[in-house]
Parts: sequence; structure tokens; C-alpha cells
Amino acid sequence: MDCIYLSKDGKCKGAYHGFGCIKEKCRSNREPCQFNEKGFYCRKFRKFECIGPGNCGSLEDYMNFVNERKKRAQTSK
Repeated sequence: MDCIYLSKDGKCKGAYHGFGCIKEKCRSNREPCQFNEKGFYCRKFRKFECIGPGNCGSLEDYMNFVNERKKRAQTSK
């Protein structure tokens, strides 16, 4: 996988600096989006996270996706 944000030690040097690269799970290369800037900024909603074209019909869709993912992250700890 070719990622401009991947450091030599396999860590992310982009929006998720210091975390391990999630490689194939990463959406940035699979779902091209006209609003995606530099792989992590969403120009459509002016947020520092691109969630993929399938999830961003409205600001409400965007926030629901982000909030659900945060909830799942909290319960998986």
C-alpha cells in the first residue's frame, strides 16, 4: 500500500500521528471523493476527517457516522 502519511516505522504521520497504519482498512485510497483534501480534510463540511462518499449525504449523516464510530470505540475498550 502506498501512503504518503506512512513513516518508515509504520506509524501515521498525518491526521492520526503516532498511531499504527491500518493499511487495507484505510478508506482514503479506496473511495475517491471530490471533497477530500490531502487525504483527511473534508471541504464539504469543513471537518478534519474524510468519512467516505457513502457516508456524507448531509451534515447529519456525517455527524451520525462519526458519533457511532466513537461509541463503538468506547465500548470496545
